[in-house]
Amino acid sequence: MAETINNRLLQLIPAEELKKLSRFAEPVDLRPGQVLHQFRLPMEYVYFIESGLVSVAAKVARDRFVEAWLIGSEGLVGAPAVLAAGAIPLHRRTVQVGGKALRIRTAEFCEQIGDLPELRKAVDRYLSLVLSQTSQSGACNAYHNLSQRLARWLLVARGALRSNDLPLTHKVLAELLGVRRASVTKCLEQFQLQGLVSTRRAHIRLEVPFDLLRISCDCFRLIEREHERYLVAPAVKPVAVIDPSRRARNRQQAAR
Repeated sequence: MAETINNRLLQLIPAEELKKLSRFAEPVDLRPGQVLHQFRLPMEYVYFIESGLVSVAAKVARDRFVEAWLIGSEGLVGAPAVLAAGAIPLHRRTVQVGGKALRIRTAEFCEQIGDLPELRKAVDRYLSLVLSQTSQSGACNAYHNLSQRLARWLLVARGALRSNDLPLTHKVLAELLGVRRASVTKCLEQFQLQGLVSTRRAHIRLEVPFDLLRISCDCFRLIEREHERYLVAPAVKPVAVIDPSRRARNRQQAAR
């Protein structure tokens, strides 16, 4: 396993569990366009994303898929395997931005997770996040206009990649959002006129993410809040420190 772990799920587990898991993990490169899990085919591996971006897309027609949620360095590709051994995915998982991952055979991962309680807790938290994100994305797609949805998608992708630079084409965005490419191009042109983004071939840069947040619907804020809720290690409650003189004054005031 890599010396430095960038995956936020793996960062939540103690060193001893990470060491045990590392015996089964291998680092792999992720190529843009690579399909990690095909629709209705067994999942041979699960992937802890270290860098890059993976889309999980639901099939809506014979040859058409629409994005259901995104996975970056915060997550795990292969969540259904945790819920049921031998689960057959009903979604396609495709690398949209190349990067790196730690890959583990699904059978070995399912065997190990039962003996790694902190990893199990972290994965369960992530599954809760996935449920929240998919339900919110579904509501967003049904209710909000393209400008709001595109702004939300760009901001979520920015968080997953931890970068303002998104190496994505208009065609990919259109396919993930389930709209025409021309509609995405027109929307991005409006963003560019407002100085929010800059574009070049197969690349989008978020120039003013804060202003893009104003265009996005509230769905992004809700999704972001769930990320912080489920993927931040519980903080140790600070102990209040009161100097002796102040404690004495407090006792005197209470006596009065």
